[in-house]
Amino acid sequence: MKEVLAQPSLGLRLVTSDQSALATSVTGAHSFEISRPTRWFSAHWIALTTGLRLKGRPAEQRELVKELHSAGIAALGFALDVNFRAVPPGLLEAAEELGLPVFTVPFATGFAEIIAFVNQALLSPNVNALRRFVSAQDYLLDSLLSPDPVTAMIERLAPLVPAAVALIEGGSGEVVAASDNMDAGLLAEVREFIEYQSPSSANMQGRGARRPAEQADPSLPGLTQLIEFEAGQGPGLALAVLPPSRPSMWLALVGTTDSGESDFQLALPLVRSAGHMLAIALETRSDRLAERRAQERALVAEVCGLRAARTPAGRPAKPQLERLFSLGIDFSSPAWVVCGSPMASAAEAERDFSALLETIEEHPPVIWDMTGEVMVAIVQTGTETMPDQLRQLTGNLFRLGVSSPCLGAAALPAAYREARASLGELLTTPHGDQPSDVLLFEDASMTTWLMAQVDLRKLAEKQERRRANLTVERHAITTLRAYLECNLDINLAAAKLGIHPNSMRYRLHKVRESHGVRLEDFAELVDLYLALKILPRS
Repeated sequence: MKEVLAQPSLGLRLVTSDQSALATSVTGAHSFEISRPTRWFSAHWIALTTGLRLKGRPAEQRELVKELHSAGIAALGFALDVNFRAVPPGLLEAAEELGLPVFTVPFATGFAEIIAFVNQALLSPNVNALRRFVSAQDYLLDSLLSPDPVTAMIERLAPLVPAAVALIEGGSGEVVAASDNMDAGLLAEVREFIEYQSPSSANMQGRGARRPAEQADPSLPGLTQLIEFEAGQGPGLALAVLPPSRPSMWLALVGTTDSGESDFQLALPLVRSAGHMLAIALETRSDRLAERRAQERALVAEVCGLRAARTPAGRPAKPQLERLFSLGIDFSSPAWVVCGSPMASAAEAERDFSALLETIEEHPPVIWDMTGEVMVAIVQTGTETMPDQLRQLTGNLFRLGVSSPCLGAAALPAAYREARASLGELLTTPHGDQPSDVLLFEDASMTTWLMAQVDLRKLAEKQERRRANLTVERHAITTLRAYLECNLDINLAAAKLGIHPNSMRYRLHKVRESHGVRLEDFAELVDLYLALKILPRS
């Protein structure tokens, strides 16, 4: 009320003596000239009148004041020089008795001006709060454009609330992102609360952590109500964020000691807005990861010469080098082609390798794919750190053949052949003779080096034609392969096949007779060795 009377442009003047009434809050203003006006007023409003019905009626003047006071009206504004030159004495006396503030309104001031001033004064704090909220939302939305939108949003939300903020996976308790002011002790408290909320679906349902039943479309991101909890540092809030195709997450906040009441007014709507944005960001990140994996698979096949580039009709293909750059392979340090044979099943190795890459925070740039039973990867790392980096990346999931270093995209097809040939030698070397499960091309044999110089598909065709001549005689291929792999030792070859050495000699004799194979001729043995050498399937 005090602000209304103090506005110079309105020219209002208080005519009652009780100054304490000026502290009364005002929630609206309106004019009237009818009887029983409080039917249309709310408490704490200002009533404005010209006194049209009050002229010469002192009893009605007193009754009006009683009615306005009983209804909780904040003040009565009386217009001068319209129907009265001054406030009627009876009305003024009743107002003094009941403590109802009465002020005069000069002829030059319209009631509409007073009403507009009151409405604007009431709206200003809400407008300011709305502006702050919209500005904060824009600030959070802008984080969606960053390379890591989830982490950026958590970091931006913390000072806005203000609070220590963390996004935690509901089932595993894994911390997806946390603000800098979320220390280890506080994070442990938050995770304990999350674990208590998420041990079973029944408990989650009881505590509001499941997707609401009223959410009709399961493909839309979902939220549940805010849950309050107490942490050692202060009050906490937790919100379950439910992306459509990802595990449920918890957005947890613990108020910091410098939190103010004005900031807390923005906290609840901002937390809900951030929850919706995080659900979208998490879903978008899943889509981006799936798109990146598709790009990796296609690019690995193309640059290694496994498959020709496929371009939609009418759309030129981006240069391979540009696409490699976009995935982190920029040849600022050497790149290596790596071929890996899974030590377990291919499906398990692919799953475990994907999970392993996610746990290594600063692994070197790598793109990869499983082609049949072989993992093919391009890894960019320094020459000295390469062996250690490979062991960290693969986690003993694969036996690895590694190419020579590549300094440009043009060298990748040849490097792929080198890695495949190295892996082939590794797989055909008796396990006891292998110093490790990694064979660098520079350490491979001369035979492997020669095989890497030709297109593997052409080599496979040549091998198949040579092997076709040996299929007439039963056991011919297995007998010769065991004989060659055991360094022409009949006893070892027989043991490998589980037969008697004499049976091994008989088989070799039959192969010599049937196919004219001269086992005493070194050139013939080399030819057979190359023809029967097993290459990893692509």
